[in-house]
Amino acid sequence: MVLPAGVTTCLVFKKAPVTFGGGQAKVSLEVTPSVRLIHTATGTPLADFIEVVEPADGTPAQVLLPHTDQAGFQDEAGNAFTNWHYTARVRFEKPNDKRHLPLTTFQLASGQTEVDLSLIPSGPAAMPTLAPIAGVTSINGQTGAVDIATSNPLHLARTPEALITGPITLTNGAPTSAAVTWPDGTTGVYTGTPSPTFAGSIDSYTITYGTTKIYTQPTVTRDANGNITNQPAITEVTL
Repeated sequence: MVLPAGVTTCLVFKKAPVTFGGGQAKVSLEVTPSVRLIHTATGTPLADFIEVVEPADGTPAQVLLPHTDQAGFQDEAGNAFTNWHYTARVRFEKPNDKRHLPLTTFQLASGQTEVDLSLIPSGPAAMPTLAPIAGVTSINGQTGAVDIATSNPLHLARTPEALITGPITLTNGAPTSAAVTWPDGTTGVYTGTPSPTFAGSIDSYTITYGTTKIYTQPTVTRDANGNITNQPAITEVTL
C-alpha cells in the first residue's frame, strides 16, 4: 500500500562503507517514527513500525519518508499534529564483523528532496535557539497568576485518559465510566458511549467539571475499518 495521495516525501539514504583497505562492506538502516498518526483526509493510520532496509553489499540503504512539518495529520486523540521526528539506527558489516553507529534523530522539512544521513550529526536533536520575545501578560484573557494547565479545559477534555484517576468501568472492552480529577483538584465524572460496531471503541463521551460544567465529545464518524474520519470539536456547557 502506498502513502495517501498528497503526502509529500523525502529520500533518506546512507551510503555503503568501504574499509581502509578498499574492501566492500554492507550498510543496513532502521528508521523509527516518533509517533503514530492518522492521515486526516483519508483516515489512513500511519503506524510507528520500524522501517528496515537491508540492501546488497556496496548498495546505499534508502527509504522515502513523509516530511515532518506538513499539515494534514492528526494524533489518535484527533488533534492536528506536525513536527514529529525519526530516529535512524545504522549498522555497517562485512563477513565476521559488524559496527553499530550512534543513533541519529532528524526531521525532514517540506521542500527537501533527499537527505544523506552521513551528513547529519549523531545523537538526539537539540531544541532550536529562540530569539527573546515579549513577556506574556495574559492567557485567554486571564491575568495575574495563571495556571496554563487549567487555562483551557477544552484542550484537557480532548484527552480524558489524562484526567481519569479512579477505577475504569469497561463495556465490551470500551471505557464507559470513571472518576476524573482536574489539575486544580476539582473532581468530575467521565461517561463514554461505546461504538455499536467496533468493540473497544468509544464514539462519544462527556466529562463533568464539578457540578458547574460539562464537556462533551459529540459522536465521531468512522469508516468501514473503524478509523475516525470526522471528530467534532469538544463543546462546553455551564450548568
